[in-house]
Amino acid sequence: MLLLAVALGQQLFFQRSNPIETNILALLPENRQDPVAQQAFDHVAKSMSNKVIFLLGSDDADNMLAAADAFDSALHTSPLFSKITAKVPVDTQQAWGELYFPKRFQLLTADQKARLTLHPEQQTQYVIQSLYNPFSGVTGQELASDPFLLFRDYLSQLTKQTGNFSLNKGYLTTQYQGKQFVLISADLADSPYSYQLQQQLPALLNIEQGIRDTYKVELLHTGVVFYAEHGTESAKSEISTIGVGSLVGVILLLLLVYRSPLPLALALLSIGCGLLAAFVGTVAIFGKVHLFSLVFGASLIGVSIDYAFHFLTDRLAAGNSWHANKGLKQIFTAITLGLITSLIGYLGMLIAPFPGLQQLSLFSAIGLVAAYATVVCWYPVLAAKPSQSRPLPLTRAMHAWLALWQQPLFRKGLPTLLLSLALVGLYHVEYNDDIRQLQALPQELKQQEDTIKAITGLSSSQQMLVVTANNQQQLLQNLESVSNTLTQFQHQGVLKGFQSISQYLPSEKTQRQNHELIQHLYQQQGAVLAQSLPTAGQAKLEHDFSPLTIAQFIDSPVSEPLRFLWLGKLANQQHAAIIMLSDVADIAPIIDFAEQSATVSYLNKADEVSALFGEYRVRVTELLIAASLVIMAVLWWRYDFTRAVRLMLPPVIAGIVGIGVTSLTGVPLNLFNLLALILILGIGIDYTLFFAEQHQADTTLLSITLSAMTTLLSFGLLALSQTQAIHSFGITVLTGIMVAWLLAPLSMSPANTSSSTKEHNA
Repeated sequence: MLLLAVALGQQLFFQRSNPIETNILALLPENRQDPVAQQAFDHVAKSMSNKVIFLLGSDDADNMLAAADAFDSALHTSPLFSKITAKVPVDTQQAWGELYFPKRFQLLTADQKARLTLHPEQQTQYVIQSLYNPFSGVTGQELASDPFLLFRDYLSQLTKQTGNFSLNKGYLTTQYQGKQFVLISADLADSPYSYQLQQQLPALLNIEQGIRDTYKVELLHTGVVFYAEHGTESAKSEISTIGVGSLVGVILLLLLVYRSPLPLALALLSIGCGLLAAFVGTVAIFGKVHLFSLVFGASLIGVSIDYAFHFLTDRLAAGNSWHANKGLKQIFTAITLGLITSLIGYLGMLIAPFPGLQQLSLFSAIGLVAAYATVVCWYPVLAAKPSQSRPLPLTRAMHAWLALWQQPLFRKGLPTLLLSLALVGLYHVEYNDDIRQLQALPQELKQQEDTIKAITGLSSSQQMLVVTANNQQQLLQNLESVSNTLTQFQHQGVLKGFQSISQYLPSEKTQRQNHELIQHLYQQQGAVLAQSLPTAGQAKLEHDFSPLTIAQFIDSPVSEPLRFLWLGKLANQQHAAIIMLSDVADIAPIIDFAEQSATVSYLNKADEVSALFGEYRVRVTELLIAASLVIMAVLWWRYDFTRAVRLMLPPVIAGIVGIGVTSLTGVPLNLFNLLALILILGIGIDYTLFFAEQHQADTTLLSITLSAMTTLLSFGLLALSQTQAIHSFGITVLTGIMVAWLLAPLSMSPANTSSSTKEHNA
């Protein structure tokens, strides 16, 4: 334990990174089918998760810009951000012209291409109409550099694609419902899941409130960091509630029953050793331990208190005749079998390739082994002296309960009644494997995100297409082809919009086709235009084809907000890019399109992992059945077949009741309800094993009653969690453990029950 304590100190204080992981994505398995898709998701997640968007709104544009100035200055004093983009720099504004203008004779919109292909004379008419329109703003300089006025429409289309914004005194501004809004974005200085960074958010909220109070403006924000901070605080709060609740419950029970500080100290020692060993072991193997594993794992280790209760209750019952080594020997078989059956259940989860499940499994297994070793090695030494002699509490009630189990009608009636009620619940079972249940989204943050999306048109959707090719130019051509299909889907109402590099950079092939069309226009319509505009000479195209390359585009400041769409060359030597989809109304046609293409794949991490949750729910069900059969085999080896069945029946019925009751509460089931069944199986088998190995039924009943009460305290509090997955887990365990406790005496033979009661009556 001293070595483990030293290792804990090293992990907490000498490691560069925090050993506690809070990123919910770390619980998830990597994409198994497509490493390109996984790389694409990581790229997008890294690019988008560090962004924070602010929106300031006011009825008065000048007041809004003054507030934006003050907010920009205040943000620069915050260590939260590495970069703040408030005013668009002048060089960035000029960059659009610098990048595209020299290439203007090979850039066309889709409408221009159609016009130049079918009716090039219409472009000449367009120029003439624009010249005679006093509001067109055509200058002699523009006419000299672009006689057919093609570039102004191309640039106008690019501007529309960048969003609903226009420049006002250097700021990106827009109007929404009569109000003026200004957009400010910032890049975090660290990961949004960094605990140190999240601790600085209250200072940011103070800055925001100060701006609201001073300028009377609306100030909204959105970003992954706000959700991550809420998740961290919720988990901390729930850990504190569960931990404190369990601890207070255990302390009160121990003081009420044993009336001595020694049992309390011994129980805390075994739990503490279990937690210490589990934390150090998990961090040593995985590098970090996830907060989610800590929440569940800390509760599972509470199971280890069972071993302490049996030892301490035997000591209390023995009074002055207590002999520590004999006491340990009496419970040794039962707690060893209990540990083995629990490990069969927990370690079975290691097979599931979910990092979260593997951590939870290992954390619980190491903790249980450490707690078991503490009881076996230290308890006989530390509790060698007998306790003060006093009668066991609740003796009369316990004997009355055990007497009921002498009645054949009761032995058959109670399990049958509970099973019948559970079957009603099973009939209404529904499953929901949506991973979004794992994190309760605060309504206030969600409303801000929706409002920002409505005002700006910026989407935080994680639905995307990954497009691949053997080289850059082929990739741009593939992107153009996919964009054409998506544009058709847009017209059909399948989706509202999408964002692709090809919307800003045509492939070299397309640029060459555009250049040929423009060349043809000059040859065919140059003289016609000259006749219509006698002051100008005949327009001639004197620019040779010189393609705009991907390298030029990526190096330009113009591409900065779009660079995350370009994945470049991947490890498999393929070139890849992403197309982000927004406001998808019907995903089926898009998925069908992706499945029919060898170079396009649809990626939605949340849906993908939700599907995996469903798959692993089935996998865990199979593991649970396999674990039950292995435990049954162990019990058959230890006892006879009939008795083994009698030992298995209570936890099996308890599990069915747990699922049935959870279903009757209207909560859809998921993977975590099946994890609850593993816990019920492990604890329920413990209860029946102790009755099977008991030498004194009343001490065994008192021990498992104390154990059940502490377990119910822990998992009953889990049912209060705001996260639906944890809430339903808590309900399943709560009801399952209650039924396992109720039915545990079923494992005793009627003769033993009768004998115990007769002894008491005598």
